[in-house]
Order: sequence, then structure tokens, then C-alpha cells
Amino acid sequence: MALSNPLSQRAGTMSSFSRNEVRPGQALPIAALIFTWALVHLSLILFRDIAVFDADLVGPDSFMRMLRINELYQGQGWFDGTIARANAPYGDILHWTRPFDLLVMLLALPISLVTGYEQALYVAGMVISPLLQLATALALIWTLRPVIRPAVWFLPAVALFLQPGALSYSVLGRADHHSLLLLVFVIAAGFILRALRNPMNARPALLAGVVTGIGIWLSVEFLLVLGLCLAALGSPWLFGERERAAQNKWFALGLSVVLLVALLTERPFDRLLEPSYDQVSGVHFLVAVCCLLFWRMAETYEERGGRASRLLGRTTLLVVGVGAAGLLVAATFPQFFAGPMAEVDPRIRPLWLDRVVEMRPITPSDRDSFGKFALFFGVGILSVPLFLKILVEERSTRQFWLLFFVALASLLLWIVSTRHIRFSGYSEIAFIMAFAVVLDHFLGWTGRIASDFTRGLLRGTFLTVMLLGPVIVGCALMSASKAKDSAGQSLEGCDVGEVARYLNSDARWSREPQTILTFIDIGPELLYRTPHAVLATPYHRNGDGIYDSHRILTSRDEPLARELMAARRVDLVLLCRSPAERAFFADPDGTETLYLRLDQGRPPAWLEPVDLPPGLSETARLYHLAQ
Repeated sequence: MALSNPLSQRAGTMSSFSRNEVRPGQALPIAALIFTWALVHLSLILFRDIAVFDADLVGPDSFMRMLRINELYQGQGWFDGTIARANAPYGDILHWTRPFDLLVMLLALPISLVTGYEQALYVAGMVISPLLQLATALALIWTLRPVIRPAVWFLPAVALFLQPGALSYSVLGRADHHSLLLLVFVIAAGFILRALRNPMNARPALLAGVVTGIGIWLSVEFLLVLGLCLAALGSPWLFGERERAAQNKWFALGLSVVLLVALLTERPFDRLLEPSYDQVSGVHFLVAVCCLLFWRMAETYEERGGRASRLLGRTTLLVVGVGAAGLLVAATFPQFFAGPMAEVDPRIRPLWLDRVVEMRPITPSDRDSFGKFALFFGVGILSVPLFLKILVEERSTRQFWLLFFVALASLLLWIVSTRHIRFSGYSEIAFIMAFAVVLDHFLGWTGRIASDFTRGLLRGTFLTVMLLGPVIVGCALMSASKAKDSAGQSLEGCDVGEVARYLNSDARWSREPQTILTFIDIGPELLYRTPHAVLATPYHRNGDGIYDSHRILTSRDEPLARELMAARRVDLVLLCRSPAERAFFADPDGTETLYLRLDQGRPPAWLEPVDLPPGLSETARLYHLAQ
């Protein structure tokens, strides 16, 4: 039996199938999806050393987020983002916003019916990211409906659970707003696809703007998605679809309204116009208003230009409008184009920021990096070339601009993800969307094969290569890597929870709060588990705390180190002796530093060793500053 090219078949297009063949809301496939989700997270608990039953959160951000939420519950002001015990004795102001805090508190309400509210908050923090991942998978079913048949949604939704970037932010115990950002991205993509399907329908464009505004409210990293949405909605207008100008106007209006609400919610009136580049502020509201003004101008241009509105005219209008908006933003907020980290203390960039795992690139250079590259981007590497062939074949159909959005998202987000691994979750979702379209066409083609055996063999091989191939290859190449927990932290080093229990139980340290000098990644957990204060926390606004901690422990000048510790009112010095800690405090010249002496148990006379309990003394060292 002669078979034609599977990607040249049009059997998989929406016009060839009725939407009523399979209903996505059927109970059995949804139950199977939920079962798969639960199985994935149960496997992580069993095989990845996530200490759920030891009441552990995962990663520094989770501890800091829950500390922030607890302090809000205990009466801290809504507009006050200060963590008083960080950057001791001065305090530190986090750049996070309130929506995720509020979501955790709302989730805790039904849980509090069977336990106290404080315990309910903790449980909500433990389970919120896995629940958000499940919600993302369910939202993905809805998002994909304009580009695939209803019968095809199950495997793309399951594929979400296999993506390492998205999964790393969704594990049990990770109270982190990134899982919510991925959900918002999927919903925004769904509205964009529906807007692109019909240029006369402004409602999905308006809702896409609203959802994109919520994303920016959560984190200004969502500006990347804003750029993607503007490019996807603006391209059809540029190439001749006049009605898109009005559609883009409604998108910008929804965006502007939400950002205005965000400003009023996040800032007191006297600081309403105070600029911030790492948190939603008037800077981003101005960008949204500029978008709104441009598209209102474009709408007027289309209404008055009639058929004379051609590519050259639109291109000229676009260049002039974007240029004028760029000049206005640059003149008003000159640091905007330097990015969210524009105001970061330059002293901590080489010491810490450039070493943050989330900020590192994914570029294949050795066995381990090739494995990581295959693991994170394998689905895209396999799917996108086939998807681009479909895109070319659909260039004259109504589906083209929808597929163009998926292609643009895959390309743009992949480029950004190779530069910063923290964006990999976005690119993985874009790749899944491309995979879904390819799968739809492939299933349509194989459905024409008469032999059940041949059809089953082809489909099984295709799915194994596409979904499991990247996981198998990536894990095989990375098999020699050191064991890490789900947050990417080395499993070596002391148990911070054990240290906290000792500090809380020993009368010398529990009678009043102590100020602890320790490694940057330990700070949030100590703040959450104890009443004590720390200097360094892994947040870019705490430049002084990070720099002073590093300066003290890498000092070779003992009088200077003691003077700096006295200025910071340090009581205790804690070494957890992990590889990450040793690397952070390592001296490039190999000379003896204060950290090296403390690690070797040779402290100066003004630091007294503290005897730790058996088991803890092998992995940690604690010193008390003599008076």
C-alpha cells in the first residue's frame, strides 16, 4: 500500500474533522491525566529525596516566600515587603508582588477547616505548585483546541509533566510563583490563538491583554511574553489585515487596565509613581499606555486610509510609532532597556549573580551540558522542524497565523532559554504546542493505514522517540553528574533543618535572636525556621548583605574581618560545608582566608568553636564571636 508524506496530508486540519468526535471533558481521560500527574509527583517523592514527610520546603525561595506570607498573616502591612531579619541589622525589601501570596492564603482557607490556619498556610505552600501544574495541563487542553483536533489533547498534556524546566518549578514543597507564571502563559497563549483565529473578534484579544498584565504583575520577566504577544497580533496587521489594529487596541487596553490595578494594589499612593525595574511599576504602565496609543493611532490610520493602507504605510507607521514610544520611555526611565537587573549592585554580579543556576546558559560543550541540552530542548529539536514544514504548507489557510504564533514562541523562547535556564519552562510549553500540531497531523496520516500492526508500530515508535527520547538521551549523558535535589542544590553539606532545631533548642541561642553570618542560600531557611537574623539572602536587592558576607569570610585581614562583623552585629558564624558554599567563598589565588581557617577548624582567637550535636558536627561548623 503506497503511503504519501505524513506532513503533506491535510487530513489533520480542523476542516477535516468534527469538533464533536471526542469531548475533552470526558471523565476517563481527565482522570487518566490526573493519575499521571499524581504518579509523576509520587515518583519524585520516592526517588528524588524530596523530604515531604520531614516537613521540608524545597529551595531558598520557598522558605522566603512562606516567611513573607506568614508575616503578612501576622499583621505586617500589605505594602510592606521588608524582611527585617535579612541584611542584618538593616533589613531587606523583596521585589516580589502580592498575587502569589494571596493565592497561597486563599488555598489555606479550606485546609484550615481541619487544622489551624498557620499549619494550613504551610500545607498550602507545600501543595500549591503541583496543583498549579495540574491546572496548567488542564488549561493546555483548552489552549490547544484551535490548532488540533479534540481527540489529540491527552498526550501533549501528559508531555507537560515530563518537561524538566516546568517540572522543577512544580515539585511538592516548592512555594514559588514561577509555577503560576507558566499557568498564566498557557492561558495567555490560548486567548492569543483565539484572537488570531478571527480578526473581527476583540474579546479574546482583550482577555489576552488582561492575562498578560497579570503575568507582568507577578513578575516583570513576563515582558518577554508581552513582546511575543505583540509580535503575534501585530504581524497580521502589518501584512494587510486592517481589522487587527482594533484588535491590538483592545489587547493594549486590557493590559493597561490590569497594570493600573497592579500599581494601586502594590504601592501606597505616595509611592505610586516611584520607578522600579524589577517589579511592576509606573515604568511598565507607561509601556502599556504607549502600546495603547500606538494601536489607537493605527486604528485611525486604517479607518481613514481605506484601501490605500499598504505595507509601506504600515511599516512607516510602525517604525515611527515604536521609535517615538522608545524615545519617550528612554527619556522618562532611562534604565528600562537595561533590563530588570538594571539597579543591581555591580559588586555582587561576579560574586553571585553570574553564578546563579537559573541565570546560566544551556549551551552544549561537554557530556553533561549535551545531556542537559537534550533533556530541556529535545522535544523542540525533534518537533519544530516538522512543525515548520506544516507551517509552510498552511501559509494560505486560516490556520497560518495561529501556527505562526506557535513557531514564533518556540523560536523566541528557545533563544532566551539557551541564555538563561530559568525561561526553559516557557520554551518547553511552546515546544509542546508545536508537538501537538505535529502529532495531530501524524495521527491523521497513520489513520489512513489499513494494517493495525503497522499503524500501532509507527505510532508507538513516534511517541517513544518524541516524548521519551530526550529524557533517555539526556539522563544517560548526565548520569555522571553529582546528585542534586529538585531545586538544583547539591545533596552534600549540612542539614539546615537540623541546624535550626539545634539553634532553637539550645538555651544559649534561643533566649534572644542572634545574627548569623552564613552562606547566602542558607539564609532564607534559617529565617523561616528560627527567630534569628542573617546577613546574606539570594536576592539581588540585598547587595550589601551579599557583598559584606563574602568580604568578611574571604578576608585575609583578621582585624578588618572582625571590624566588619562588629559593624553588622554578628553573633554566630555558620559553615554548612557544601560544595556550593566552598565555591562561593573560594579564593582564586588559593591563599588562606578566614573561611578556609574556619572550615579547617583553626579559628582566630576572637571566634570560639561551638560544640554541635553528634551527626551535625561532621557536616557543619559553628563559631561564636567572643565579646
